[in-house]
Amino acid sequence: MRFKLIVKSYQSLISSLLRILTASGVILLLPAFIGLLYGEVGNALVFTFLGMSLIISTYIASRYIPITHLSLSCALLVAGISWLLLPLVGAIPYMIICGIPFVDAYFESMSGFTTTGMTLLTNLESLPKTILFWRALTQWVGGMGIVLLTIVIVGIPSTAELFKLYLAEAREVKIRASTWVTVRDLWIIYTSYTLICTVILVIFGMHPFEAITHSFTAIATGGFSTRDASIAAFNNLYIEGTLTVFEFLGATSFIAHYMLFKYGVKAFFKYYEVRYYILLISIASITVTLDLMLNLGLDILQALRYAVFQVVSIATTTGYLTVDINYWPPFSKSLLLILMFIGGNICSTGSAIKVGRLVVTFKAMVNELQRLYLPSAIVKPIKIDTHVVEEGLILRILSFISLYLIAVVLGTLTLTSLGYDPFSALSAIASAQGNVGPAYISFQNLNTLSKVVLIMYMWLGRLELIPALSILIPGMWSQAKSKEIEI
Repeated sequence: MRFKLIVKSYQSLISSLLRILTASGVILLLPAFIGLLYGEVGNALVFTFLGMSLIISTYIASRYIPITHLSLSCALLVAGISWLLLPLVGAIPYMIICGIPFVDAYFESMSGFTTTGMTLLTNLESLPKTILFWRALTQWVGGMGIVLLTIVIVGIPSTAELFKLYLAEAREVKIRASTWVTVRDLWIIYTSYTLICTVILVIFGMHPFEAITHSFTAIATGGFSTRDASIAAFNNLYIEGTLTVFEFLGATSFIAHYMLFKYGVKAFFKYYEVRYYILLISIASITVTLDLMLNLGLDILQALRYAVFQVVSIATTTGYLTVDINYWPPFSKSLLLILMFIGGNICSTGSAIKVGRLVVTFKAMVNELQRLYLPSAIVKPIKIDTHVVEEGLILRILSFISLYLIAVVLGTLTLTSLGYDPFSALSAIASAQGNVGPAYISFQNLNTLSKVVLIMYMWLGRLELIPALSILIPGMWSQAKSKEIEI
């Protein structure tokens, strides 16, 4: 009786989660085809059984628990819980096929779906193709978002519910007036870039399987590779250049991409975040190049090659590497750490604080300084291009950044209490919450509690804090109850 009451009270919440699990069952079937192609029949059966079991069970259950009314509070809970559930499902293949413990499997799965790229697995070249493909696929799905995938595969019955779920998955803007058209166009842009990247990588000598997996993880700004040495294993300047371009495209706002396809290249580069992002990456790349030349004795071309690839990889929150940054000079290491905090653009696959928010924050600071010595009537309002930024939005941005930094401080203190030095702990937390991947710490030597902490910070970062924290607010659960129920 109590179980029925809970189901009725949270009918829309449970129904939405069931639909998301149905979609996850569908993506579990895809590695099965890779298993059949490469003769890994046993692994193919594992993915097929898991996928079909999930699809059938959740589809049947969802038929009896339809979505009635989905409030924004409920949508936030759906987003927060689904990003815990799907990595849980995704951990099962790692446990069965790789034989690793649950915490390690959940770490790997969460790192994949959140596009973080931290990994506990070693000897990647010897892993089954099904697992390598699954790792890449989780990042490709996670880059776009679990809810958006569900909308495409299963569908959401109401436009109002669709928009609330879109907002709940850490998306602030739409590229089109219609939410459904926005979702459709996002997937078209995302898939198109993935296909183009794959073709170019094959042309430059990468094996088709590795070209597919790396195109998945590049455009998703994820960073999982099929090699232990990451991109350094290929030692190919053209491959590095291709991945650099598509990492940048992945971390660039979908608004800019929409403008590119509709209005041309000029409109793309006029978009404010793209301009500031290119400036940021250029300054960081030049600075790191000079540091590597002065302190490591590298020639200008080698230093530039290393600097540009690592800077773009970290700034876009992708996390590929062509060198071991642990041996870089302190200045370059510190600069890369700062880039982990900045991250990509708003409405992109990149994570962290985001360039757009920092631009608004900087303009707000300048605006407040002007108020100290200029009459209020002379001080101009804050603008992004031609649009005036409302004070409410500025307050939300400042609140988010404050909350983001507080979370980093708490996480750093937690890891230092577990025995790690402050710089290593800070880099690990910044990397996890920014969904970056690399850090100045050995992931293979992490203890269990440290892994759990980083899992939670990957989750917090991918959802940009609010949907994740909503689970801890009792009022959210009260508002998420179905309105039709009378107790």
